[in-house]
Amino acid sequence: MSEIFPYQLVGFLDKEPVVGEPVYSGENGWYAQIALKRRFAIESLTEKELFRLVGDYCSSVSPLEIVVGKLVKPKRMPVSVLEVEPTDELLNFHNGFIEALGEYMKSRFPERDGDNYYPHITVEYDGKNVINANLYAEQTFTLYNVWVLKDVTDDNSEAYASFPLS
Repeated sequence: MSEIFPYQLVGFLDKEPVVGEPVYSGENGWYAQIALKRRFAIESLTEKELFRLVGDYCSSVSPLEIVVGKLVKPKRMPVSVLEVEPTDELLNFHNGFIEALGEYMKSRFPERDGDNYYPHITVEYDGKNVINANLYAEQTFTLYNVWVLKDVTDDNSEAYASFPLS
């Protein structure tokens, strides 16, 4: 049996979904987003406790500035992405979130965490452009909220809960 890693922590760049809305192939299409922590599962923790930990962590962090670069196709990825500047602020958020969940979190891609975290915005998925790169390239955005996403099907996730950054 394969393990399930249903959660992600993301920030939406310009528009946010409503709770329960699909964020990849719903009525409003693909929401432009940066993964702050890719696929993970929780162990020995209820969702209510997960939300408390995420909320506590987010309330201790200031809004995040996201500096978007150019469109690239990294060798390590099968898709085109917009690069995001790996600022200390962004890297500290990523690492701090992993530390805040500690032993309760199991990462699907532990090799992509920490020093190997590659902040980016997916532009192409499954051979199709899912967002218009021209709307986001070479711009700066401020994240005031982060979202927990949860998988609902093999190819879609829902906006599950939003947490304000203080």
